Amino acid sequence: MQVVRNRLAAEPFELIAVNVGEDAGQVAAFLQRFDPPLDFPVLLDENMVVTKQWKVRALPTSYIVDRSGRARYIATGARNFDAPEVFSVIRALLAENSTAEQGG
Repeated sequence: MQVVRNRLAAEPFELIAVNVGEDAGQVAAFLQRFDPPLDFPVLLDENMVVTKQWKVRALPTSYIVDRSGRARYIATGARNFDAPEVFSVIRALLAENSTAEQGG
């Protein structure tokens, strides 16, 4: 995930991770293992409220959400976010947003 974040640093793209079911101490201990540290937010869903709202059926589940808040890509299971097929979905959404902003 960090690789994609780095590659898209100059783009109108945000990456957010949501940890499910673990408390802040557990998440902090896990995040300390990264060197260099991750530079995107990791939110906590300790009581699984967000998990229920987004109807997550398995972990991990990944969503690529457009500017309107619509899930445009949903993947269940581990993903290499730098894989060509995932990266192409992200690039396509960025291109759509760029075209929409230009009135096209």
